[in-house]
Amino acid sequence: MITLLVVISASYFLMKIAPGNPWEGERSLSPQALNALKQKYDFTLWEYLSGIIFSGDFRYSYQHRDMRVSQIIMQTLPCSIELGLWALLLALFFGTLGGTGAALLKGSGADNFIMVFALIGIAIPNFVIGPILQLFFSLKLNITPVAGWSSFSSKILPSITLSLMYISYISRICRSSLLETGTKDFIRTAKAKGLSGGQIMRRHIFRNSLLPLVNFLGPATAALITGTLVVEKIFNIPGMGRYFVESALQRDYPVALGVLIVFSALLLLFNLITDILQAFIDPRIRLV
Repeated sequence: MITLLVVISASYFLMKIAPGNPWEGERSLSPQALNALKQKYDFTLWEYLSGIIFSGDFRYSYQHRDMRVSQIIMQTLPCSIELGLWALLLALFFGTLGGTGAALLKGSGADNFIMVFALIGIAIPNFVIGPILQLFFSLKLNITPVAGWSSFSSKILPSITLSLMYISYISRICRSSLLETGTKDFIRTAKAKGLSGGQIMRRHIFRNSLLPLVNFLGPATAALITGTLVVEKIFNIPGMGRYFVESALQRDYPVALGVLIVFSALLLLFNLITDILQAFIDPRIRLV
C-alpha cells in the first residue's frame, strides 16, 4: 500500500510539473472558461487519494468526459490480461523446452541454433516482428486475420509477437540454470549413489534450477499483461495500453493515474507471488 501511495504521489507531481495542460488544445475558450474547467475537473493529490480510498472513485476522463476511469479500465483490462496470459503460456512452454534442450545438447548444433534464435528474439523489437508476421501469415498465406481480437485465430499472431522476446529470455535462463546446477556437489553425490541421468534430472536438477526462472517470471508476467501497447497498436487490439499512452500525451491525468495504479498493483502482486513460490520451491528461503 505504501509503495502504491509513493508511486501515485510521484506520478501526480511529475504530471503536474510537465509543460502544458489538458485544456490547451481547446479552441475559442476565454480565460474565464479555462478557469471554470480547471475548477470543475482539476483536483489535488489529497482529493484524488481520498476519493480512491473512501469511495473507489477514479474520477472522470478529461478526453472521454462521459466515461469514468474505472469504466475504461474495466472495459480494456480483460483484453490486455488475456493477451498477456496467452503470451506467458507460449513463453513458458517454448522457453523452457528450448532452454532444456539446449542444456541437454550443450555444444551441439542444436544448442547453438537455439541460442542464436534467442539472441535474435531479444534483439528484434515487437514493432518489427508484428508486421513481418502479418505480412507472411495473414497477407501471403491468409492463415490468420491481419488485426482484431475476436476469434481464436485473431489472437495467434499478437500472442506470438508479444511472447518471442520472453521465449528468448526464458530459454537462456533455463539453459544457464540447468548447466550451473549440474555442476553442484549434490549432483556428483547423486551420480555416486548410482542414480540414472533421468532420475537426477527429475529429482534434483529441475527443481533446483527453478529459482532463477521464478525470479524472472514475477516482473515478466506483470510486463506481459501491462506492456502490450505496441502489440495492441499493431494488431488493433482494444486493450488498456493505448489509453495509457493517449492519456499521457493529452494530459488526461485521471486516466493516466488510474492505469498506472493498475500497472503498479499488478507488478506488486506478481512480485509477492514470486516470493511465495520461492519459499515453496526452496525451503531454505523463509518469508519474513
